[in-house]
Amino acid sequence: MRDTTVPRIKICGVTSLADARLVVESGADALGLIYASSVRQVVGDVAGDIVRRHRDDLWCVGVFRRQEDHEIVRIVERDGLAMVQLHDPASEALLESLERHGVAVIRALRVGDELNEVERDQVVAVLVDGAQPGSGEPNDWDAVAALDFAVPFLVAGGLTPDTVETVIALTSPWGVDVASGVEIAHGVKDAKKVASFVQRARAGLAQKGPQ
Repeated sequence: MRDTTVPRIKICGVTSLADARLVVESGADALGLIYASSVRQVVGDVAGDIVRRHRDDLWCVGVFRRQEDHEIVRIVERDGLAMVQLHDPASEALLESLERHGVAVIRALRVGDELNEVERDQVVAVLVDGAQPGSGEPNDWDAVAALDFAVPFLVAGGLTPDTVETVIALTSPWGVDVASGVEIAHGVKDAKKVASFVQRARAGLAQKGPQ
């Protein structure tokens, strides 16, 4: 069963049932389904199938960017999402609608961004992403280490199995998020990399403890 709090290890950009299964088997806490335009966009009925099969195993997080409020809500209802990740400032109306649907919200920010007043009361966690999400370019870890939030925060941006423990030690996050760092190709996961990332992230987070 999934953790009932904020996920600590999230594998993002899952595009197939096969990759969803290997993420579950790795012991990750969450997988990310990108509904926004992306080389890792999940298409057709795959997202809904993944959620229905695995929502009791781990968090299935819908990732949205540059999409209208009504489109986000429609997808949440259609696929049965219980958590979303928003890459744009959220309106009060959207947050209220998601709350009515029992959907938890992670707000993705870049270094220098801030939550708006409404978001500060609604989001369960912040994801501190890199300047170019999904590019594989490392984040500014020294700048990330200086940030402070009133909610748990996860870090992302160029993480790999080889770097995740070092980044955790430097930034002391609640959790971590990876996409390109565990891939064979865009949207195709490498089972060995996923397993290694989860193992090393879990070890790093255990050393730091909950933040």
